[in-house]
Amino acid sequence: MRRDFTFIRQLRRSGIMFKRMFIVLGLVLALTASVQVPVLAQTVIPNDDTVLKQIILFGRHSIRSSTAILTGPPTPKSVVQYAAQDWPSFGTPPGCLTTNGQTAETYLGQYFRQYLVAEGLLLENNDRTNVAHLYFRSNCIERSFNTAYYFWTGLIQDQALTPVVHSYSIESPSCSADPVFDPISTGVAQVNATTALDQVKELYGDGEALTSAYNAEFSLILYALQPPYIGSQYCPSESTTPCVNPTSGGISFSVNSQIATGSVIALGALATTLLAADPFVMEYADGLTTAWGRFTEDQVSQHTRLIDLGFAIEDRSPYLAQVQSSNAASHILRAMQNAVYGYNLFGAFGNAGSQVLVVISSDNFVAGLAGLLNLHWQLPTYQPDFCAPGGALVFELRQSRLTKKYLVRVYYTAQTFDQLRNQDILIQPNPPPATMQLLVPGGSTSTTNLDVDFSVFQNLVRNAINPANVEFYPSPAPLPGPAACPQQ
Repeated sequence: MRRDFTFIRQLRRSGIMFKRMFIVLGLVLALTASVQVPVLAQTVIPNDDTVLKQIILFGRHSIRSSTAILTGPPTPKSVVQYAAQDWPSFGTPPGCLTTNGQTAETYLGQYFRQYLVAEGLLLENNDRTNVAHLYFRSNCIERSFNTAYYFWTGLIQDQALTPVVHSYSIESPSCSADPVFDPISTGVAQVNATTALDQVKELYGDGEALTSAYNAEFSLILYALQPPYIGSQYCPSESTTPCVNPTSGGISFSVNSQIATGSVIALGALATTLLAADPFVMEYADGLTTAWGRFTEDQVSQHTRLIDLGFAIEDRSPYLAQVQSSNAASHILRAMQNAVYGYNLFGAFGNAGSQVLVVISSDNFVAGLAGLLNLHWQLPTYQPDFCAPGGALVFELRQSRLTKKYLVRVYYTAQTFDQLRNQDILIQPNPPPATMQLLVPGGSTSTTNLDVDFSVFQNLVRNAINPANVEFYPSPAPLPGPAACPQQ
């Protein structure tokens, strides 16, 4: 119960800050409209005397096709046995970045270019100098690599410059074993599955209460898949095999038969339900008819409460967050230390000259890092803590003009569901991405300014991570060319 009240207080504080930021944003836009100076809403703070020195985006890939198999005979990754109607096609192989995803990420890159030029971190007309201060990294999955690739094409206007994204080659056996994103499979981190399971049960019980608490979301998804008015409940519609109810049996917890980062705990019907509902978020974001026309935007958002629940269990629970996300957090901290102290540390993203760092992977890795640092957010159109397509945790390293002290400003930013679906351009005069500056527990000493002294932030991260789960001397990642989409 104490944990619940703490979470509520955090949301209230964050909500207050969010309202204040919107008020400030309105004033700033009014003042800047006449001079056409682009401003990023989330970083505007009254009497801000800071200079942006480095920015790190740790984000999720943009709009992809469903990772589930939508046609053919049932397989472990197939959803055909759950839906009474045939699934629509995304037009790309499973799990690949869609054309709209490419466009959305390009727009996001253009927006951050406008912001970073205004902040003085990028030069307006000298991209050849700018690229010397960029570091782009992704896990090797096509949708992540190409999200980073298209963000670059929006950020850098000189088309003669080729995007460089640090990643293990998709064709390489090491693709599925990137130590930054999957420290368990690579042996960097050792997980005690029994300890993880025991803690999950301490936090959530045996799953029965969760099954009841999330009954509305289970029912909503089942209604979309197998509406009672269709009559013939066979999956797919031309089959003679009755539909399978993915929600049957409720939530339960056990150790997974195959353990990897983000999948240590088996979740019972929560796992099968999330598989069955996998296409819905991306259908809506990609501009497609969603759930055969049975979901409104609010219902798309509501059903993602189950996605958030899965990440809360698999990635945000304290023990698993520390095991799975310490290595990524260490890389982020060391990148900041490079910038502050002029070092070139091993186990860091980029080097001492890296000012704009973009790291793209999947939602469970973003959720895990947020869980490790106890970060929470609430953006319009999304459920609390939802990792939106293309959304990112952002860490800004700033320096006070007056005291010369370094500060860290943390926020979460993402295009709203409608901005993704409508393919909205994000630069002025259009609305910016939705953004919320985040409370870093134990970091801020002010109720009106959530910036954290760098030395305090450094200690908080050091205390959060477990050095036993950190790779301090990694081999450099190779630089593959633009990635083709494999069948995965």
